[in-house]
Parts: sequence; C-alpha cells; structure tokens
Amino acid sequence: MTKPQIFAHSWLPEDVRERLDQKFLLDVHNSFESILSGEELIARVKGVNGIIVQGPIIDLPLINSCSGTLKIVSNVAVGVDNISVDECTANKIIVTNTPDILTDAVADLSMGLLLSVARRIPEGERMVRQDKFQGNPFPLLWGSDLKGEVLGIIGMGRIGQALAKRALPFGLDIKYYSRNRVGENIENELRAEWLNLNELLSRSKFIVILCPLTSETKHLIAKNELELMRSDSFLINVARGPIVKESDLVSALKNKLIAGCALDVYEFEPKYDKDLAGMDNVVLTPHAGSASVGARTGMVKLAAHNIETYFKNGKVPNAVNPEIL
Repeated sequence: MTKPQIFAHSWLPEDVRERLDQKFLLDVHNSFESILSGEELIARVKGVNGIIVQGPIIDLPLINSCSGTLKIVSNVAVGVDNISVDECTANKIIVTNTPDILTDAVADLSMGLLLSVARRIPEGERMVRQDKFQGNPFPLLWGSDLKGEVLGIIGMGRIGQALAKRALPFGLDIKYYSRNRVGENIENELRAEWLNLNELLSRSKFIVILCPLTSETKHLIAKNELELMRSDSFLINVARGPIVKESDLVSALKNKLIAGCALDVYEFEPKYDKDLAGMDNVVLTPHAGSASVGARTGMVKLAAHNIETYFKNGKVPNAVNPEIL
C-alpha cells in the first residue's frame, strides 16, 4: 500500500520527524529557516495528501493545485485565519488546530505585557542600558498600580480564563466581554462579571484582547471604541492584529486618549506602524504568545498527531470543520 504524501511547512522535533518518516512520504521545509512564498508553497504541495503548516496561507489556489489529493490541513496554531476554512470544507478537506497546548504560554505573556506596560519595565530597562540612570530622582518612572483596578478581558475562552486566574492574586477586578457568557460556576470561580463591550471599554484600566479573528471581530477596536476608553487605560493585544485598527490606535496614543498599549500582534504583520516604536508608553513583542519551548513543541506534536490519527482511522479530535468527517 502506498504511503500518504505529507508536506510539513514547520519545524519538527527529531522524534516527530522520524515517526512521520516511517508512516508517510514526508517532505519538510523548516519554517525556522524561511517562510515559503505562495508560489513556492504551491510547487511543493502538488499531489500531497496532507499538510502540516505553521504560518503560510492555505487558500483556494493552493487547494486547486493539489488536484483533489489533499485530505487534511493540520495547522500548528489555535487560530486558523491563515486557512480558507470555507474553501477547505467545500472541497472535503479537514482542517485541524492545536487547542489547549498554548493556553498557559499565551496567558503568561499576556500577564507579562500587562505588567510591563503598567510598571514601565521596558522603559526603565532602556534607561539603564543607555546609561541614563543617575540615581533615583523623584519621581522616577512612576507606573500604574494593579490592585483594585479593573481588568477587562475581551474573549473569555481558555486563554482568557487562564489570564483571569493569574490576575486575581494581583487584586484585579475581573470584567469580561465574550459573544457567549461563560457558565455561572466559572464566573464565580474567577469572580468575573460580564459587561457589554462599550461598558467594558469605559470602565477598565487594563483591556486585554484574547478573542479569535473573524469577520465580526476585525476592527472590533477602532476610533469609536478607543474614544470610549479611560485616558489612564492600557490596551494589550495578544490575539490577532486586525482586531485593532492600527492607524486609529496610533492616533489615540498621539492624542493621549489612552495611556499606553502593549502589542504582540499587528494588523499588517510583520509590518507595523513605525510610530509605535518611538513611543515610550508602548511595549512591542514579535508575535511571541506561544513562544515557549513546551508550548511550541507541544503544538507541533499535536499537529503531527492530528495527521497520524486521520490516516489511521479517519477520526480527528481537533477538527475545525468536523461536519465533513
């Protein structure tokens, strides 16, 4: 029996690569070395039965280039905005993701960014490196307190709940906005209160975005929403860049409508508005939410497991479009 052909656009741990090599005809492009262009990717996937992908776009031209052989796309991420899921579904192609694995890593970075922008940690670090620390003049880098302040979480899924658990010991008052309310037991455990979006924006000192990117959440935060925020508030985005209209955010920062922001994602990633880099009240990281050894390794292993399970018995526990199974 001919082995299924698999193309992996991802770093693979050695043990995973060896295991896949035994079961499949495997072609690997290490995404740590470079990201293939659309044309390069199409050339590599012709005739394949499965794709493990980290980063590049899986769209209709690529699907068509596979000439009906592609059965499954295993995304090394929770979000699948890099994949045309509707087109995959129409062509009977299973799409899978890697939930749960990165929950703690993203929640950790979210809390780290909140602390960094509130307490001006990167600004202080730059001061020392630039030899501008000349004793302790008063007041030096006064930051914002956390205890008693309102933390507004947009998106109370696994990661939002994990962030709330980390925030409680700091004395933050948890409010959240999600399309669907979580169960009463979870609200009680997290001492969290659901608010509509406008109320959450107007009441929160710290706002952390953790919702998925969809057609409904694109530019969820733009000029009107930023104008609702407190002038002493901070916006933290660890979800997807296009949820925030970046030009409006830059304008709000320049006009002091809000106190600052911390961004791990950008609307036109990897490009970003260069005005952000010149603002001391802005913290920037390179889409590193899941960038821990344990999370990234676990995500790749789960993506590989999704492929293996599908070709073993046709069942996939992490299907995004399970209706076609």
